[in-house]
Amino acid sequence: MATDAAPARRFGLWRVATWIVLLLAAFGGVLYLRHGDWPYLVGTFAVIVVCAGGILRQPWARPALRVVALLLALWALATGGLMLAQWGQFEMARTRAMTQPQPQLLLLVIEQARRSFLLGLVFKALLVPLLLWLAWQLGRSPVRAQFVARRGGYSAADGARRKQR
Repeated sequence: MATDAAPARRFGLWRVATWIVLLLAAFGGVLYLRHGDWPYLVGTFAVIVVCAGGILRQPWARPALRVVALLLALWALATGGLMLAQWGQFEMARTRAMTQPQPQLLLLVIEQARRSFLLGLVFKALLVPLLLWLAWQLGRSPVRAQFVARRGGYSAADGARRKQR
């Protein structure tokens, strides 16, 4: 007796990584919305849609999510490199602040900016391997097999078959 039962859904660490990307994109979207940065907001919305499709294991989302993960990894790598290139400016700012009459407040602000900058660099350094790992996982056979068309879904081919009946 054959059954049409769907295969059991296994836990996949790749889904956790996809959730992380989705949540970070949502957070970035809120920031871009607050600052009126519409091009980034549109890109963030596209990332959210692709991540949601990946979490729901939609067949169209797997290749799109691989591309998104690779593009985000390249973006994080490039912007991290640009940040590293500007690291020396903090020492120059500290030197200039010391020439001011009361440098304490300036030094405090510079130190706070340096820590935020360092946190951003660490975040990007952690994000790049995560995104590359996600892209790799999405190309592996066991993960590819999890992206199957849902039963009861509708496609143009389904509509043509229904019209023939």
